Amino acid sequence: MQKISKKQFVTLICLLLLMSTTASAVLLPTATAHTPSWTIATHAFIAVNPNPVGVGQPVNIVVWAGLLLPSASVANDIRFHDYKVVITKPDGTTETINWPIVTDPTSTAYSIYTPTQVGNYSFVFSYPNQTYTWSGAYQNDVYLGATSKTVYLTVQEEQLPSPIDSYPLPTEYWTRPIEGQNTYWYTIASNWLGYTHPSIVNMFQPDGSAPNSAHIMWTKPIDAGGVVGGSNVGDPGNMFYSGSAYNPRFAAPIIMNGKIYYELPMMNTGTGGGWNCIDLQTGELIWHNDKMGVDSASPSPSFGYLYDAETENQHGVVPAGLLFSSNFGVAYDPTTGNRLFNVTNVPSGTAVVGPQGEILRYQIDLAHGWLAQWNSSRLFTQGTAGQGLWNPDWNQTNGWVNASLASRYDWNVSIPKTIPTTTSPFYALFNDELIGITSSLSFASGFSNTGTADPYTMWAISLKPESRGTLLWMQNYAAPPENYTRFIMAVDPTNRVAIFLDKEAFKYTGYSIDNGQQLWTTTPPKDMSDFQYFDTTHAGTFSSAAYGRYYDSGFGGVLYCYDTKTGNLLWTYGNGGEGNSTFGGLQTPWGNYPMFISSIADDKVFLFSGEHSPNTPLYKGWMIRAVNATTGEELWKMDGSMGYPPRSYYPVADGFIVYSNAYDNQLYCVGKGPSALTVEAPMTAATLGQSIIIRGSVTDIAAGTKQTEQAARFPNGVPAVSDQSQGAWMEYVYMQKPKPTNVTGVQVTLSVVDANGNYRTIGTTTTIDGFFTYNWQPDIPGQYTVYASFGGSNSYWPSSAMTSFAVDPAAATPTPQPTQAPSIADLYFVPMSIAIIIVIVIVGAAIILVLRKRP
Repeated sequence: MQKISKKQFVTLICLLLLMSTTASAVLLPTATAHTPSWTIATHAFIAVNPNPVGVGQPVNIVVWAGLLLPSASVANDIRFHDYKVVITKPDGTTETINWPIVTDPTSTAYSIYTPTQVGNYSFVFSYPNQTYTWSGAYQNDVYLGATSKTVYLTVQEEQLPSPIDSYPLPTEYWTRPIEGQNTYWYTIASNWLGYTHPSIVNMFQPDGSAPNSAHIMWTKPIDAGGVVGGSNVGDPGNMFYSGSAYNPRFAAPIIMNGKIYYELPMMNTGTGGGWNCIDLQTGELIWHNDKMGVDSASPSPSFGYLYDAETENQHGVVPAGLLFSSNFGVAYDPTTGNRLFNVTNVPSGTAVVGPQGEILRYQIDLAHGWLAQWNSSRLFTQGTAGQGLWNPDWNQTNGWVNASLASRYDWNVSIPKTIPTTTSPFYALFNDELIGITSSLSFASGFSNTGTADPYTMWAISLKPESRGTLLWMQNYAAPPENYTRFIMAVDPTNRVAIFLDKEAFKYTGYSIDNGQQLWTTTPPKDMSDFQYFDTTHAGTFSSAAYGRYYDSGFGGVLYCYDTKTGNLLWTYGNGGEGNSTFGGLQTPWGNYPMFISSIADDKVFLFSGEHSPNTPLYKGWMIRAVNATTGEELWKMDGSMGYPPRSYYPVADGFIVYSNAYDNQLYCVGKGPSALTVEAPMTAATLGQSIIIRGSVTDIAAGTKQTEQAARFPNGVPAVSDQSQGAWMEYVYMQKPKPTNVTGVQVTLSVVDANGNYRTIGTTTTIDGFFTYNWQPDIPGQYTVYASFGGSNSYWPSSAMTSFAVDPAAATPTPQPTQAPSIADLYFVPMSIAIIIVIVIVGAAIILVLRKRP
């Protein structure tokens, strides 16, 4: 018998709770003791739905008593017991559902039952006398047993329609909020809660969709940028400083609920200008806080926080989440930017995300042998009087929450004291295991770290509820030869492999996180550039594990993809031919353009070129790239540079990627945008047999096309172009590059409904510079309705329009008049008479001529 989720009965249970609370308040008088004990009548209720139902389809059974036991709450075990439902089937056999203990304090129990016979079922609910065995005024009182009325269920052959799990994924341009019945849209929608949030590990975004083309939604200046102009500003054509490695712009953005939160620069620094909140899809400013990140009492937000608060009276994610500064220090309202409260004494630890969005930290003391789980959701309370409402558990007078109380922890267990104190945790999987290693190998960085501890140690402690705190394994390893420096680069939770790098040898080694055994070692590709050595300066920053694969790129200009199960090199990007090349030629001294992973999402690796502290003017030809994470195929590329890692992380959420372009110090939002289609046909009627011209346009109507420069340059709208042309076209529209000459348009399908009511497609055509035209000869007279549609692409959502025209019948051909048949005289006599006369005239003329010639 399958128990049903409480979420399926939220409304019902709330109603029952209200009814039961009212009943208990009315029926149970306040008293201190009862001698003799009271006997109190109760009433049994049952509901079985849906009714009728198809055979083999489930029904919900809900049963309850008409009151609450005194003092029953979620915090104690005061409950009814021994509920029973007897089910009589159409063939007379019976089946019983029992609840030895009713877990819900409202006296309600529930189950799912699937009938297997066609006919009428009956259901009767009952329970025996209930003696109140708990202390208090009602101790030893007896609540009399009760039996419900009989409820009948009709089971039929005809099946009920399946319930709606979700409405379909969008086929048109969409924005937030996402209507609540579109459940499956969660697969394309996402949040980027900040690179310090444990949901984002090594730049991997596990949720939602990401852009499949280079289409730009909008641009927005974040600082003065690009060419300064004039002379006496250093090198000719010198540029404004873009922040580079130590003063990066847009260094720690957050995207939550369709809004971007980011810090503005102040003069030369990348911080100090306050914080903006803007709309992800339009770039529109929602609020600016000039104190945030400036005043000591208002430190910069570090991460977003979304939590699913599930209590007896509250269900769902708390609107609209929170913004927290580093280490939960200050909480802000993301809707307004207003400061809400402080959090003090937050413990450090290895962080993971729990199933409801809570941030958990594993705090460990190897010397004293204990491990504890701190839970951020315990900074909040369910309110008073059992209301079950989620609020900060704070000192409202002083405005702070103390995070160090014992009540903030889920558990604390002992661990063996045999683990070396020279080790520390570096990775955790929720309810799985905590992994530690000799501290010098844990995501090391910098040139000063050379050599490897000999031996070094790695271990794993169980976090599973049934074995929590158990040392699963501990291994000692010999240092690699030749003074190689080994450190951890990434952990792949899919294949459960920890990946280490010997940085001087360019060798990776994989170890099982289940037992610590070595699984594989790679051999460096022969054509790997020695510039790849500098990738190790920041260790795991230049690499990431996702989808059971390990990705690494950097100053060598090539992206390498390895199978984390075998260590096999699957593919490379950047060292091939057209569509797989980062070759820089004479533009840079690097050979290939240095290339770094900005983020991984939706089976795509997003890459950008940059340098630690490049000279200005910057090298030409830096690009933003998207590569298929499974095959290494280049999906799209476009001019631009995101700066330099590891201080620059570029968020992906809701199908968009946002970055700051070092070439002009503007924010760019890339993703699929809306389009608009127009169509027109002749205003005057055509004549049947004549051709007509149907024409129109398809334009890009993303918010960026309405920016001042773009609106001035394209007064008739920015033409929509093909995915293949998108990168060069966007450079022309938004980056002042020359207009490309090989741009291709988008396809438009034309259909009509003719005068007979028949719908038919009459042809397709492709736009040129956003414009399309099509000649067509209607085949019947009458009124026509024209439907023009653009089916969309990776760059644009679909659009359509309609118009009409009329066709008149062709002009009628004149009817020939009848003629009288000629008579015999007309046929023979008249022609002969004329011939005789002609002969006489000729003979007469000849005689006259002869007579005139005589002397």
